[in-house]
Amino acid sequence: MMDLPDDVTVVEMLPRDGFQRLDEFVPTEEKVEIIDALSTTGVDEIEITSFTHPKAVPTLRDADEVAQRIERHDDVTCRALVPNPVGMERAIDAEVDKVNALVTVSETYSEHNQNRTVEEILAGVEEIVEMADGTDIEVEAGIGTSFYCPYEGRISMEETLSVVDRVVDAGVDEVTLATTMGLANPVEIDEMYTEVFERYPDLDVGLHLHDTNGMSLANTLTAMQCGVDRFDTSHCGLGGGVVLPEGLAGVGNTPTEDIVQMLTGMGVGTNADFERVEEVAHDVSDRLDLGATSHVLMGGTVERVLETVAEDKS
Repeated sequence: MMDLPDDVTVVEMLPRDGFQRLDEFVPTEEKVEIIDALSTTGVDEIEITSFTHPKAVPTLRDADEVAQRIERHDDVTCRALVPNPVGMERAIDAEVDKVNALVTVSETYSEHNQNRTVEEILAGVEEIVEMADGTDIEVEAGIGTSFYCPYEGRISMEETLSVVDRVVDAGVDEVTLATTMGLANPVEIDEMYTEVFERYPDLDVGLHLHDTNGMSLANTLTAMQCGVDRFDTSHCGLGGGVVLPEGLAGVGNTPTEDIVQMLTGMGVGTNADFERVEEVAHDVSDRLDLGATSHVLMGGTVERVLETVAEDKS
């Protein structure tokens, strides 16, 4: 018997991780419509945007307006990425439920991505936690390049764990490790989370998966067996790693529709409704002209495959 969690939390990343990867700016009205549709799928959380400087992420330059215009639901946590205390101020003004305080383990990546050292970013996380004190906002530390870095290659487990130690000491509510390059494999996932839970048995730890090597669902299964019960995903798999070879430019995050199909078929509890998730995935794909970017969108469901076989026999 597999040792799996009874329930899994699904965090939808399309409005942030997905939209920021597009070359074209998605109009604010369309962003709002998509986020409102995502709110009806049953996913537990939605990362609605990033309160980053508009020059750094121009496709999310309408973050404040998006946060103001979307429909809020009591059963859906509204979360936003904040790269620094300035972003946290905007998040507080936007009255989000949770923030993703971004940290990257790789020193080189931190310099390229945020023009700051890892130590400076960690000091910012401490300030963000202090700013959240007295509000109802939870703070999650999203730890990028936890396994691989485009500049430094393989990141040692000791480097990642040292950052985990620092953000836990800072008082964050949750920690999420990110396979930023999408290159981790199940053995590396198992080793990392076994050690994390050995150090912090009661820590709420999630996993943010990119799918460069095609192992994101295998990594999901491995992480669940380690005790992870919170996963970041994106409808249509939109999002993905950085500095990828040209042929992999379209490879993104774990598609929400694929992971929800897997969880539903395995009998693992999730609030997400697969039929609605699939419906919204088709809508998003059509709106953004993405094509079939997940197994579900390609027809890889039990119902669709058996239906096709029956049609061929008739």
